[in-house]
Amino acid sequence: MTLVDFAVEKKYTTIAAVFAVVLLGLAALITLNIQLNPDTEPVVVSIQTQYSGVSASDIAEQINEPLEEELGSIEGVESISSDAMEGVSLVSVEFDYDKDINTAAVDVQNVVSKIRNELPQDIEEPQIQKFSKSDRPILTLAVTGPRSDTELRTLADNQLKNRLQLIRGVASVDVYGGKEREIQINVDRNALAAYNIPISLITKRLDEENINFPGGRLTTNEQEYLLRTVGEYENLEEIKNLIISSTLQGKIYLKDLAAVKDNFAEIRSKFRVEGQETVALNILKQQDANTVQVVDNAKETISELENEYQDLNFKITEDQSEFVKLAINNMASTLFIGIILTIIVIFLFLENWRSTLAVSISIPTTFVLTLALMKGFDLSLNTVTMTGLILSIGMLVDNSIVVIENVTRHFEELGKPAFKAAVEGTNEMILAVIAGTTTSMIVLVPVMFIGGFVQQMFRPLSMTLLFAWTGSVISSFTIVPLVLSLVLKAEEDKRSLKIFTVFKKIAALFTKLLDSSREYYLKLLEKSLNNRAIVITIAVVILIVTLSLIPLIGSEMTPVMDSGQSYISIETEAGSSLAKTEEVAKKVEKIAADVPELLIYSTQLGFEPGASTQATTGANGVQQAFMSLTYEDRNSRKRSIWEIQDGLRSEIAKVPGIKAYVVEEAGATSVSTTQAPLVIRLSGKDPKILYDFAEGLAEQIKKVPGAVNINLRWALDSPEYHLKINRERAAELGLSTKEISQQISASVDGMDAKEEFNLAGQDDLNILVKYKDEQMFHKNDLENLIIVSSEGKSLALRELAEIKVIEGPNLISRENMQYTLDILGFSKDRALSKVNKDIKAVINQYQLPTGYTAQVTGQQDDMNDALTRLAVALVFSVAFIYLLLVSQFKSLIHPITIMISLPLELVGVVAALVLTNTYLSMPAMMGLILLSGIAVNDAIHLIDFVIEAEKGGKETKAAILEGARLRFRPILMTTFSTLAGMTPLALELAIGTEQYSPLAKVVMGGLFSSTMLLLIFVPVIYSLFEDLKRKIYN
Repeated sequence: MTLVDFAVEKKYTTIAAVFAVVLLGLAALITLNIQLNPDTEPVVVSIQTQYSGVSASDIAEQINEPLEEELGSIEGVESISSDAMEGVSLVSVEFDYDKDINTAAVDVQNVVSKIRNELPQDIEEPQIQKFSKSDRPILTLAVTGPRSDTELRTLADNQLKNRLQLIRGVASVDVYGGKEREIQINVDRNALAAYNIPISLITKRLDEENINFPGGRLTTNEQEYLLRTVGEYENLEEIKNLIISSTLQGKIYLKDLAAVKDNFAEIRSKFRVEGQETVALNILKQQDANTVQVVDNAKETISELENEYQDLNFKITEDQSEFVKLAINNMASTLFIGIILTIIVIFLFLENWRSTLAVSISIPTTFVLTLALMKGFDLSLNTVTMTGLILSIGMLVDNSIVVIENVTRHFEELGKPAFKAAVEGTNEMILAVIAGTTTSMIVLVPVMFIGGFVQQMFRPLSMTLLFAWTGSVISSFTIVPLVLSLVLKAEEDKRSLKIFTVFKKIAALFTKLLDSSREYYLKLLEKSLNNRAIVITIAVVILIVTLSLIPLIGSEMTPVMDSGQSYISIETEAGSSLAKTEEVAKKVEKIAADVPELLIYSTQLGFEPGASTQATTGANGVQQAFMSLTYEDRNSRKRSIWEIQDGLRSEIAKVPGIKAYVVEEAGATSVSTTQAPLVIRLSGKDPKILYDFAEGLAEQIKKVPGAVNINLRWALDSPEYHLKINRERAAELGLSTKEISQQISASVDGMDAKEEFNLAGQDDLNILVKYKDEQMFHKNDLENLIIVSSEGKSLALRELAEIKVIEGPNLISRENMQYTLDILGFSKDRALSKVNKDIKAVINQYQLPTGYTAQVTGQQDDMNDALTRLAVALVFSVAFIYLLLVSQFKSLIHPITIMISLPLELVGVVAALVLTNTYLSMPAMMGLILLSGIAVNDAIHLIDFVIEAEKGGKETKAAILEGARLRFRPILMTTFSTLAGMTPLALELAIGTEQYSPLAKVVMGGLFSSTMLLLIFVPVIYSLFEDLKRKIYN
């Protein structure tokens, strides 16, 4: 008993099984994770180290270089990059995709622990983070209320941040805005001079006393006690009464030398929502966490906080999950439209509502089975898997159509009862259905094993299609014959159904048109068989013309997507203060506020020390401003996001005081670790030489058509004072270079005590030791700064050091042990490949010194790698198809005849890309691979019928005409049902479909051309091969 026999004979068991599958699928639909894209994030572990007051150059030399050397020994490392900024080191390690993120983090931690003693001792402990420095917050929460700026910041730092960090999947929470509480020791310079005490001694004594220290274990006969020395300060009075020194005249207390105040720290960042200052919390997720789940959990926590702090207002200003949900819901609508269009096409061809009903039932059943399998294999609902479901609509009914056609023939032409016709008609087609489906499925196998970003992106698509096609085979052997056995009736019974009269009239007209088309086709085919040389010549000419059009098609990684959200990054002139940056940002805010499609905008000014995210241009600092703009969704506005951004760029360019700016849509790059679509990387030994060449090269690249927003990632324009200490003179005073540096730091910015202070209401308060405001030194006073030794000797700084003013780097970047400087940019109105081609020509005109290189990287590298891998996958797919056909037809020649349909598909593919101005991209290449498996199916069925007719005694020509007559209608039906299912995706009807519409366009164009042409060319080639074979045998 076959599966078909069982399904039809045990109809109640089959119906029960179908309902069970439906329930499983619905349960899977409810519990499936929702994401925008599959888990394509590179495995990146970052090391962040703070070293307050130290220059970028020193951090690169003392922290980054030692870490880079050791990290390279970890297994699976793909690349190591680092950024050094004033006071902060960021080192990122990228691993192979198959490396577990948690294992990678442990490996990195082990290396850091191993070389910790080789790093400067006074750095803060390096923090290991499982996310990339290029990651953006998935949610930003603004907090306002009737509390002071200090109270709001304190609450955010201690309560709100801690609560949000407890959420599963949250990597870090950065707090911006408000005023950060700080204990300030305002030292009187005159008092220090009177007592001959250096300011560094105050910092030293604070650290020595503000500590709890274990004292060991005390054991008696009956009990054991732990000993702890408790010395941490509990209040300001203890700090004031700290003994700094003892002399013959008595003890010198801190209160004798300084005023101790509970104050707020220097403001290094602000956060504004629609022009109003607020405190904000940026939430970043762990690399392997689900955006929607993390945001949903965060919103639950925020609801709890709203109940606890009813006097405060909590407002979400940025929420990445909203677009994810919008895109998935819109794609679900596209899926539904595709199903309706497919069913209409099938009804037009079948002219029978009963047969159409069988297909209509099989489609949703197949989908719920697919969802259940997706859940079982831990796939998520995302734009890629949803694309797979949309693509499968038309293709999964192909098997049902093949079965219905044969069952109908048994029922109407052979006069068998419905039950017998359903069973025997389906059983006849089991091998044909399995063979055709296997051909479609086998082309996806190479894609699942080609590695890299491409595999991560398209493996879920391949698996979704495999599940759908598997479900379609099962449905065509169970649901379709069962429904047909129950609903097939004599023709007179069908006429009694008045409700379908209108539809049947339309179908009848369509059938009449189809019949006349078939007669015309058969006449054309007969003429073609009699004039094979002309037909083959025409085919060759068409292919030559097609190939000549390929250079007109540009290429890109993936199409851009209108996400409804823009990011604006601004870098003000070197040396600008936070106030100056805010002044500039307000002007940009005014420009943004005038955008009619805008819903909400927020602005981050400056960066907090140790911030988890990285500035787009330059180093994290007060010269940076970052804006997030959220618009109405794409379907609710007249202008696209790119038109809006063009307007923003033209207006921002007029704002004075901006050194560099970037306007980009969210998700502007496919690979998150790629900084921008255009990246030209200069590498070499000396940052100064890199910068000199980069400036000139950037000016030339700005002239390339389509290249916009060209800027340097870092610049040598940050003013620095370089102090060269006279070691002999310092030794006479008993001073080391470090001690002199500490006194200078305390005089200019103040000096942080290493040990933090816990005061009621807040933990880990920073303690800043500095001179009184009126005694702080400024740049004009620097050479007159008095340096005091521990013995009370003093000298002006100008007598101890040579002072120079130079321009240094605000950031130093390195990649794989080389200094690098990236020229970043975006492409506009031109294919990325063509823009990069012109940029390469510009680079070739530049003469770089020996040991220095300039190359186009960024998305160009990503794109070259992706398209190369997909091209390799395509070659293997074609080879697999041939081997499968050899096995099926037991011939080496017939598979070649069938595979003639593959070059014919190029005609439609190229035409579709050129006519729709679509670039060759990853989705387009994936469409070509998918098409290679689909296009041959019609040729397989056609040639199979011809061979069977020849076995029945007909001559080749008669057999071809007979096979063409019988397969004309089914071929068109399967083709147009597939085209109908993909139409909504190709037309980009839903938000989120832009990135994968090239896939549908390629399949539709290629399938249409290959179908129209194979009806003529495949029979012609088949007859030619048959004649050659007979001549050879004779």
